Amino acid sequence: MLHQGHLKELLSDQGRVNFARGREQHQSPPKPPFLTRTIQMIIRGGDDASINRVKFNTTHKLKRSITHEWYDELEESIIFDKSDTHSLVFPHYDALVITLRILDTDVRCIMVDNGISACIIYPRVLEQMKLEDKIVPHYITLTDFNNAVERTSREITLPILADGVSLETIFHIMDQDTAYDAIIGQPRIHSMKAISSSLYQVINFPTPWGVFSIRGEQCTSQECYRIAQDYTYTQQMKGKAKKA
Repeated sequence: MLHQGHLKELLSDQGRVNFARGREQHQSPPKPPFLTRTIQMIIRGGDDASINRVKFNTTHKLKRSITHEWYDELEESIIFDKSDTHSLVFPHYDALVITLRILDTDVRCIMVDNGISACIIYPRVLEQMKLEDKIVPHYITLTDFNNAVERTSREITLPILADGVSLETIFHIMDQDTAYDAIIGQPRIHSMKAISSSLYQVINFPTPWGVFSIRGEQCTSQECYRIAQDYTYTQQMKGKAKKA
């Protein structure tokens, strides 16, 4: 009844302050931690480097609605429609690339991939974040969609903050160069109960304050793809030159 405006006259002065503070905390997400740095796209060259082959998925449904019950009081639907196409260039086959606050750092060039069963981060990013001492040994084997096998031997647990929702995320460390700084896979997407669309370049997820969205960066996604293509072409030309 207090939330409906009744019985407030029965509260003490301190009670009114606490009640108002509780309403403010419920109606808006907490402030993010202080931003220390922003990591842009980092590409390391060299003949021994390699670029991961990444599949690009496109969602063809015009509208998809899923109701979540993650939070007791949330009964909103997650919907993609034409309003999400603002500022996008069509037709496109771009991967969904976003920026996320990882610990105290805004990390750009993060690809969202529903098809991978792990979250991946690369050593160069952790070097920039000065977190090498937080890495622990852990061996896993990842199988790509073309049955290629990749092995990782290290991992790190880091908090990801998205619109007030913070979740501890295990990142497996892959010692390869790629056009991306990290890849967010099923563990993080499912723990957020998020729904992503590469077609609409957005990932939507429920929070205690309603359904929030993280917009993709289409231009960044296209630049990542061009860099990967150019690198692959350069390596192929070097290989042909050696054979000649």
